[in-house]
Amino acid sequence: MSINPDELINIEGMGGITPFERPVSGQSLTNDPDSKYPWEKPPEFTEVQGAIMSILADSYEKETYEMVALSIADGMPVGDLASMILQAGFQEGKWNPDLMLMLIEPTMYILASIAEQCDIDYLLYRGDTLESYEDEEDESVKDEKTLSNFKEINKGFQKELGFKDLKVSKITKDSVPEEALEVIEDFEPPKELVSLLARKKEESNNSLLERT
Repeated sequence: MSINPDELINIEGMGGITPFERPVSGQSLTNDPDSKYPWEKPPEFTEVQGAIMSILADSYEKETYEMVALSIADGMPVGDLASMILQAGFQEGKWNPDLMLMLIEPTMYILASIAEQCDIDYLLYRGDTLESYEDEEDESVKDEKTLSNFKEINKGFQKELGFKDLKVSKITKDSVPEEALEVIEDFEPPKELVSLLARKKEESNNSLLERT
């Protein structure tokens, strides 16, 4: 009888990787110095603005734009999508962890802008509800939370690269360069995508009415 180790281990709790798929201790020290991983080389971007414009250009490509819009419409939080984009960029050698931290808010703003252009109700983080956004907090409390969150972000990155629990309290357009804002404001989403999303929303509403 064969045993599937994935059935015996909480894979999700280990970041989606089993112990058998993890690098052997000290493996990086035995790699060929001339065959470095992308993240071991100097990053492609060292400045925030250039990295933001790259993320914007990639996100607003037709196929990616549609994937982002449909994913958010299906309930994926903006924070999860931002996490996927930024971690993929790190693994491809586009930015280092320090710059990655600075890209969280602008990346979420870019993704949220896609949702708004397509008239999609969106969540920022897992566990959020649309109703929770209706209760506005005092600005001083928000500022304290923002400072606290960034301190926790730094602690989190000292432990491991990943930000399932890292949250930015305030997502504002001030984090995005004027050049990027102009692209966002002038963009018209594809009509076929808007029609598809409208049908999906109507079907969802009809389904809810049938349950009541």
